[in-house]
Amino acid sequence: MSEIEHGKDTTPLQFVLPSTVSAQWKEAFGRMVAEVMKIGGLQTQPITDNPDEWAAANARSNGFAEALAAPVLARLGTRTVDHNMGGVPVMEYIPAVQHRERARVFYTHGGGYTGGSASANAVAPAVIANLLGEPVLSIDYTLTPRGRYDTVTDEVVAVFDALTNDGTPAEQTVLFGDSAGGGLAVASTLKLRDQGKPMPAALALWSPFVDLRCEGDTIRTLLHADFFDPEKLACNMNMYAGPDHLMHPYASPIHGDFGKGFPPTLIQAGTREILLSDSVRLYQALDVAGRVVKLDIYEGMPHVHQSWPTGTQTPEAMLACSKTAQFLQHWLERSTA
Repeated sequence: MSEIEHGKDTTPLQFVLPSTVSAQWKEAFGRMVAEVMKIGGLQTQPITDNPDEWAAANARSNGFAEALAAPVLARLGTRTVDHNMGGVPVMEYIPAVQHRERARVFYTHGGGYTGGSASANAVAPAVIANLLGEPVLSIDYTLTPRGRYDTVTDEVVAVFDALTNDGTPAEQTVLFGDSAGGGLAVASTLKLRDQGKPMPAALALWSPFVDLRCEGDTIRTLLHADFFDPEKLACNMNMYAGPDHLMHPYASPIHGDFGKGFPPTLIQAGTREILLSDSVRLYQALDVAGRVVKLDIYEGMPHVHQSWPTGTQTPEAMLACSKTAQFLQHWLERSTA
């Protein structure tokens, strides 16, 4: 399905690419679809809160993700090293050309809080490490149903506490995340601030999931252009936060009070994803609160297009990743000046 025909009523909208995207993206999209079809299509998720069933399903999907990411890491020459920080497993992505040994860049992966891992979600940290020329530490937080929002945000805080205890102040670091990892990055930063601890110097967020109640307009208006199933997403969020805590700022950070302070933030999203409203709403909340924030939207792009394994060399992904690296580098330099 490398070439998508336009105008056919039988073609689902998810596969009808606009003429405004690059030829490279169309080719990358087709290759990704072909890879997914090889394993029988998008994998079904467990309809249960049994942790063992979720672990088994994640093992299958993570293996697929790691296989797709392997050529990207090989091309970049990225090495990985496992660590433990504050009792939390962390995977370090080390670029082939390393200008700085001590890591200052942290990453929280996506996966709807129920999936993914520091090793499976490898493309984003590898690409950013390569662009910055310094290591990226991916936090391997506990997934739901074993981990809920309160314990998961505590794990991110514990990593930053360990970093500070080891001699690198949190305010001399930066944090980036995608999808649920983007929401986790915001929520954990709010928790750091509320506990009176230093926050990272800046955040970069790719398609952040910041409203667990899924109330944004594009949840409905872009439903047929995206591959997400909002009903399954809502079920997973009840496991992560429980129906009574979906609006807690450490679960749905769109409800946080940003007037009390928050780091400079870059938000990126695409025009073909149901979480676009989350990015727009978060941008407005930060802007109204007087925070430094930039909203960077990509025409015709799906959810977290920056880390599609087949698309890392497309103009759209390279531009977004370059902007992310430049933003993070700017605030790293400001924080250590």
